[in-house]
Amino acid sequence: MKFTIKISLVGLGGCGKTSLYSVAFAEKKPEETKKLSPTILYETRRHPFLGLQVGIFDFGGQEQYRKEYMEKPEIFRGTDILICVVDLHDPDTFDQAKEYFEGLLDLHRKNNEKPKVLLFLHKYDSEDYQKELLDTNVKHAKETFSDMFKDYDFDLKLTSIYQQDELAKIFRDILISSYKDLKKSVEKAESQLEEIKAKIIISDVSGNVLVHNVQGVSSGLTLRGDLRDFIDACNTVRENIFMSDSCRFTGQSEDGKGIELHIFKYIISVFVMKSGELERESLDKLNVLLNDMKLFADLIISAHND
Repeated sequence: MKFTIKISLVGLGGCGKTSLYSVAFAEKKPEETKKLSPTILYETRRHPFLGLQVGIFDFGGQEQYRKEYMEKPEIFRGTDILICVVDLHDPDTFDQAKEYFEGLLDLHRKNNEKPKVLLFLHKYDSEDYQKELLDTNVKHAKETFSDMFKDYDFDLKLTSIYQQDELAKIFRDILISSYKDLKKSVEKAESQLEEIKAKIIISDVSGNVLVHNVQGVSSGLTLRGDLRDFIDACNTVRENIFMSDSCRFTGQSEDGKGIELHIFKYIISVFVMKSGELERESLDKLNVLLNDMKLFADLIISAHND
């Protein structure tokens, strides 16, 4: 069985939907998104995450495209997560965006579906905009939109493509919300990394970073290319040579620097970089972390089977 999550990314033209996707998922730098063209009608992108195929539907916000796909409610059928994006730099469009979002909720009611809803108050940055106006616009947006989602599983986020790490965490939390209790496991791992004197990256085998304590290893959710390629190569060896669902790879340089790559249940990767032998306390905490990640992988497999 192939498991999927469907995310519908919606908002008026120019609000920044495609830029959000490009920075969080497609390894683009914020400044590169200025060259992006408006989305025509809608685009579907696939992104593997923790063994699932995530479908991200980026709906064009121009009026002519909204009219066309709003007449086809079946396009939105099966949406698990509806992300509504509002441009904080353009408060004059808030009422128009509200009308659009209300129409989308009506479509979901016609489909007898009730997706989880997130409202992104986007462009929460002073790039090309006066800082003193942002908080005023945030207050206005909350007054305009919040009540319309009161009957939904709803959350509100302030987002900016210039806060790439925070944006990656927001999307990571959205994606793991499909798994019961897994967010607690990730939060626990974050606190554990602060206590271990080694550089550690926890990702899935596709290179989506869950937690790390290393600067410059990722672009949005995606692990840096050379590390991603290394994990992919080791995962291929695991599958075709070892023929096991879990394995451990190690390497050491002449000056004592070492690496370890642990793959658990063909889902989770833990990459450890050490400058030398770890002190006993850090080693004990690392072993606890590795055991937790093994259990974490078991939880994911169990969720897939439910």
